[in-house]
Amino acid sequence: MRDWHVHVFTSTYTADVSGVCSAMYELGGMTILHDPDGCNSTYTTHDEPRWYGSKALMFVSGLDELTAVLGDDDVLINDVCAAAEDYKPRFITLCGSSIPHIIAFDFKGVAHLIEKKTGIPVLPVPTNGLRMYTVGVGMALREWIRRFADFSLKPEPKTINLLGVTPIDFSRQELVDAMKTAFEKRGLAVNAVGAMGESFEQLQKVCRASVNVVVSSAGLLPAKFLSDKAGIPFVEGTPIGSFMTDKIAEAVLQSEKDGQNCSVFDRGKYLAKAGNDEYAGAEKTNLIIIGEEVCSLSLAGAAEKVLGKDAVIRALFPDADEGIDEEALVDYINAADTVICDPLYRNAFGRSHAKLIPLPHEGYSGRIFRDDIPVFLGDGFDIKAFIMGM
Repeated sequence: MRDWHVHVFTSTYTADVSGVCSAMYELGGMTILHDPDGCNSTYTTHDEPRWYGSKALMFVSGLDELTAVLGDDDVLINDVCAAAEDYKPRFITLCGSSIPHIIAFDFKGVAHLIEKKTGIPVLPVPTNGLRMYTVGVGMALREWIRRFADFSLKPEPKTINLLGVTPIDFSRQELVDAMKTAFEKRGLAVNAVGAMGESFEQLQKVCRASVNVVVSSAGLLPAKFLSDKAGIPFVEGTPIGSFMTDKIAEAVLQSEKDGQNCSVFDRGKYLAKAGNDEYAGAEKTNLIIIGEEVCSLSLAGAAEKVLGKDAVIRALFPDADEGIDEEALVDYINAADTVICDPLYRNAFGRSHAKLIPLPHEGYSGRIFRDDIPVFLGDGFDIKAFIMGM
């Protein structure tokens, strides 16, 4: 068995609790991070780029050693109730870090007690600070939709929701706007975006969409929930350039007709087989793409349009619990002609002669390369020029 739980020379992806902060940031609620005092900035300023431009009700519980040892939840409950009385938020989200996870914290029970005392809806999101942001975003959006969505609404034809949209994956609002414009150009109305640049009231109308488009893996949990609860099918795919946007639009129309969930990329064809017990080394590739799952697989599909069907293209993405196996990462980089990845992965190149095409990812390198992130969504992105350097 391969033991790859320790990362020696690569960064780690944003944690699940930060995913909750991003998902809930603009929806008008109050987010409580159950964690020791002083850790608030780790989850907000470092992983939430909007923090500097607008205010949000995000608080840390200030868990101390005595409270942790005794398991005195009354301290947290009373503090949250006092803050709720002062700020009167529309709802409260309760999420946690690794320490509450270790001492066993009852999210549902505490959320119920706070709601009973305040009369304000409380969303329990049992994060533990140990998994990726995609898990936190997914759980938070699923819980929000479960609680606030209007399930009496009927789907409208050629209407979509974009799920899994947060600044951790799509850094700036202009990227989201480009994505919306591309779909609207193809006759698809964007009903709601979960949850970047969106209002509480509009997201409540999520059930008006006939199809959900999962533009990142963070949107998969709410998409599955809406598929089961409201019968809304979903399409997995990130609209990178005109080719992939066209494929997604076609898949949306097909899913609207047959009600089936689908992906616009061939997962089995592009998947890099790494980080498992059977892994025995990387194959020679023309291109390896490293990053978030849905985006990397979609980019692989777009790249094949440029490089041809005979090109060997693979997508290597982190496991939600373990990240990326560093040994496999180095193997794939050494076996590739070209690598598309966040510039911070350069540490893994060593003596590799592979060409690095930078595609910064805020969930991996934070704010370091934010200004270098291209608008890679929609019709304005030239995938051929991006790959070939033309």
